[in-house]
Amino acid sequence: MKEWYTIGELAEKTGIAEPTLRRYITKFHPYFTSKGGNRAKKYNATAIPLLVRIKALYDAGYETAGLADIIRREFPVIIHDNKDSETKESQSAPVLATTEDVAELKKVLTEVNQKLAKQEEFNALLIQKLENQNRFIKEALENPAPLFLEKKTDEEDAAKPVKELKKGFWSRLFK
Repeated sequence: MKEWYTIGELAEKTGIAEPTLRRYITKFHPYFTSKGGNRAKKYNATAIPLLVRIKALYDAGYETAGLADIIRREFPVIIHDNKDSETKESQSAPVLATTEDVAELKKVLTEVNQKLAKQEEFNALLIQKLENQNRFIKEALENPAPLFLEKKTDEEDAAKPVKELKKGFWSRLFK
């Protein structure tokens, strides 16, 4: 079940004065979900982080126009259906991401980028080693080692008498 708070309860929870809360709610009304009449109006629990963020931005020196841009990016706008009566509970869109979520995402992205950079360095080193191996193989095929050639010719020479031995008896006799 959703929690709903009066202006007084919101003031206690956020530490913001009631007149200031009313001013924030009036200026940024599309971001708040409420139910009830004017005197008994209650606001959804999602209002607490929004109010705290608005106060923090004002305290940081932002003006209303700049603050509205930041709030627009960080919190969803609540669209009220005119068919609902004032006593019915308005449905709010879920918060997509808070500033903490964004900070956590930035941290994770930074870690991923660092790992990606290390992987790219490793890949470059691996490609360089493969290119060196390919170059060595090509050179070895184009210019065979002299010792290898000598050994091969020695083996060929040693194989010749064997071929002669394999000739038949009569062909060796009548040479």
